[in-house]
Amino acid sequence: MPHLTLVFVFLVSITLSAQDIPDIRFGMVSDADRQLTIAANDTAAEAYVLYNRLTLDFSYSDIDGAGLIEKHHKRIKLLRPASFSRADVVLAFDREYEEIDEVEAFIHFPTGGTLPVRPEAIIHENDGGTREKIKFTFPQVTEGVIIEYRYTHKRRSILIPTPFEFQQDIPVRWAQYDAMIPPYYGYVTLGTADLDVKQSKFTKRAWGPRMSSGAYSSSQQKIEHADVVWAMRDLPAFRSQPYSNNASDYIPKIQLQLQNITYPTGGKQTVFGDWEETVKELQERQDFGRYYRNKINYGKVWKAVEQEMTALPTDREKITAAYRFVTKNINWNGDYFFLATGSPNQIFDTRIGNSADLNIMLLSLLNEAGIEAHPLLVSLRNTGAPIEQYPLLDQFNHLMVYTEVDGLPLLLDANDPNRPPGLPREDALNHRAWVGDKDNPRWIDIEVPSSRQVTMVEMHVAPDGRSQTKLKGRLDNYYAFSGRSRLAEETAPEAAPVVRELVAHLPETQVTSFEVTDQQIGRPEQLDFQAELIVPAGQAMNDYLYLQPVLLPMLDGELADAEERFLPIDFPYPWEQRYIATIHLPEGYDLEEVPSSLRLKTEDGSMGAVYSVQQGVPGTVTISFTVQMARTLYLAKEYGALRDMFRRVIELQETPLVLKKTAK
Repeated sequence: MPHLTLVFVFLVSITLSAQDIPDIRFGMVSDADRQLTIAANDTAAEAYVLYNRLTLDFSYSDIDGAGLIEKHHKRIKLLRPASFSRADVVLAFDREYEEIDEVEAFIHFPTGGTLPVRPEAIIHENDGGTREKIKFTFPQVTEGVIIEYRYTHKRRSILIPTPFEFQQDIPVRWAQYDAMIPPYYGYVTLGTADLDVKQSKFTKRAWGPRMSSGAYSSSQQKIEHADVVWAMRDLPAFRSQPYSNNASDYIPKIQLQLQNITYPTGGKQTVFGDWEETVKELQERQDFGRYYRNKINYGKVWKAVEQEMTALPTDREKITAAYRFVTKNINWNGDYFFLATGSPNQIFDTRIGNSADLNIMLLSLLNEAGIEAHPLLVSLRNTGAPIEQYPLLDQFNHLMVYTEVDGLPLLLDANDPNRPPGLPREDALNHRAWVGDKDNPRWIDIEVPSSRQVTMVEMHVAPDGRSQTKLKGRLDNYYAFSGRSRLAEETAPEAAPVVRELVAHLPETQVTSFEVTDQQIGRPEQLDFQAELIVPAGQAMNDYLYLQPVLLPMLDGELADAEERFLPIDFPYPWEQRYIATIHLPEGYDLEEVPSSLRLKTEDGSMGAVYSVQQGVPGTVTISFTVQMARTLYLAKEYGALRDMFRRVIELQETPLVLKKTAK
């Protein structure tokens, strides 16, 4: 029997019988579905996916070889006006590698009747290059209609078929992915799902090149294909949660990746082997390794910075000089990728490039200066956690630089002079990255220093609760970078770093001045500032004054709102916030009630909070509040303990001091 390398195919798990798989015919809907007014188990849903199916098949021609044929069929019930935008459909493709045709669409009305989308209403748009879009809008959309469409997507590459996600942002009644795969192609799955249907069998059918000998000789007109069905039913709407990352990784899906090809007459051909082979291929690519290894591609750039770099005594100084040269001379065009669009010399001439262009230029300068540095490939945040088992280059969408100073890793990501070496772009902080070292390719943890915010507040409180407030602060690392970026974009003092958060928390605050007090050149990792404000910090009621001592929230309430989480909590970087307030009470008031001092810490010590209240000289109170988060990733199952801490911290930051008028 022919062998197909589909590692999951023969682990058959069927919770539904074949008879339970719906037989849905395009253009025909039942009266029950027409009259449906709510989604099962979700009465508030704006729309309901009644049927979503992707059928994978293969084609073969003697000229082009093998190709993919993917047939899509979707049927959606529009239950509320908020869903009407789903009746505007856009199908995009690159006609250099693929095409979409056989587009058909119907709208079915709840009271009966069906209308087709006319062929002339299906519009083809071209961007002037190879990108093309097919657009159409369903007519006469009202509450309760069912929109249905199907199309054929043909692709010349069989390497990675379109991934199929069973769950969507609205409830799904039935989602099905089926495939008919010839025995020559060995696929592995990179998706995981607890499927309701997982069936496989062998089905004979004619296909492919005519072989002159072997098991698939021309006399055998039909060969056995792997006939596979995966399906899920009654899925709730997928909901993202605050402070999550790579949420799509938690959507049940099937994703196939071609691993090898075995034609009877040609032996076994490995499509991807291992990371060692991959790094060798990258080294030989013109748009990658050759650009930073061959001086002919970066000689002009080196000449422009050579004198400065060679005069510096230490590697750290040389790294900083090369980094600043790139960030000051080359503008990032906003595009991420791991392959360059031109040589460093060409990018130097145009003064603009994508993320790989900037970092390949930096890499070439470091290597020419005698500093060992390597390309560092990453998957950006919210584009999926990297897959380490298989050398899949298409999972990477950004390039950085890996080097070491004094035996410690230093991650470089050039594009903004306000962000110092060692602080990659926040989008790149996706936990793991691959070092393209030809002698030792390896995965590493993306680790960055903790970002710190220290705010010192002096409050002179009036009897009506208004406070003349002086603010002094220091921001480090990502906090400093964010602050400098904000100052470059906004000139109003109300929009200044830290001040903006205070004003958002207490909207009636008046900002009378803001000043950056640390103007030292070469210290972008630190930002010192001071501000003066009039803050509505308290509320007078009868003989009492309720005073809010913590003007800056330490934690967002969204962290503690949910009773449970199904997604991990994922911060981009570790952080610490420290708040110290000296409060001068108004004359004629005594401190009646204060929160108790408190120290909190998780079992592993990764999160902690310390709150203390001290009474100094008469009429003065000092509040010290520190929250520290040393870990960046907490699993969903850890949320219960964290939630209780979050709620306690939020309670502390909202608890007032209670002052009472002194007796006359």
